[in-house]
Amino acid sequence: MGWPTSFGPVSVAAVVLLVLLVAAAVWVARHPHLEQTLWARVRDAPRVRRLWDAPTVQRAWAWSREQVQSRVRQGTRWSSAYRIAIVLLLLQLAAVVALAVGFTEVLDDVLEGDGIAGIDRPAAEWLGTHRDPWLTRVLLIISAGGGPAGMAVVTIVISSLVAVWRRTWLPVVLALAGALGILAVVMTGKLLVVRERPPIPFAVITEKGFSFPSGHAAGTAAVFPLAAWLLTRYLVKRWIPQVLVWTLAIGASGAVGLSRIYLGVHYISDVLGGWLLGAAWAVGVVLVGSWWERFGRDAQRGLLGDSGGRMDGDQA
Repeated sequence: MGWPTSFGPVSVAAVVLLVLLVAAAVWVARHPHLEQTLWARVRDAPRVRRLWDAPTVQRAWAWSREQVQSRVRQGTRWSSAYRIAIVLLLLQLAAVVALAVGFTEVLDDVLEGDGIAGIDRPAAEWLGTHRDPWLTRVLLIISAGGGPAGMAVVTIVISSLVAVWRRTWLPVVLALAGALGILAVVMTGKLLVVRERPPIPFAVITEKGFSFPSGHAAGTAAVFPLAAWLLTRYLVKRWIPQVLVWTLAIGASGAVGLSRIYLGVHYISDVLGGWLLGAAWAVGVVLVGSWWERFGRDAQRGLLGDSGGRMDGDQA
């Protein structure tokens, strides 16, 4: 017995993904101390402790501490909050590197025509024969919302709201850096790779320009998480609303990327590469913003406290 024409396997998969996202959000919402728990486990892991105690790491830590201290005043030491902040910033830097490496791997597959790129055309052909009318209508709307106009609205509204509330231009600068920066990176990538879009028979709509990486996927993976970070850092302070904001950001970015594959205007590798590129850019902007806010401003005010040099203490 075949699938009903109005609710086929792709529709079932879409519903399953939505249920999994909601279930994950509910689970996270029920664990308000999840961040501290994960941090404690990572901090106390034997491998992390061995890495932290390595002579090279300790020398690098001592050197960086001396450099900041020399710019503040003689004889000061770092507070435990600043030591934790440094570690968190290093973890963010590691995330940027990991996402960038993932993007280069996808790029290599696209250029070589193997790896994940090998499933691009079969997947496009299969989706072209398994579309459901209701899902097509929904994803057309989602795809349009994830375009440049939608990204501009999200960037302007969220950054302006946070900037007015905090009385600082930093959120606007970070949001513009995220939106305009990823646009420039995507356009450069498209011109360098010069990959043609899926053939017309596979596509529901016609798009101009090159295919890799997906601008919709990269843009939403950069702008939505950055907007969520601004909201949860400055405005939304309660745990459950924070989980809701991040769930909407991740879900919207994922839905936009999947809509581009479903509608036949991008291959799977285009969207995956876009997600990795956009996420790397977003984490990079957050890294710079966090560094500027936490160390630039406070160091100028001379707010470093006294401490030892161990990797423990309270969260900043």
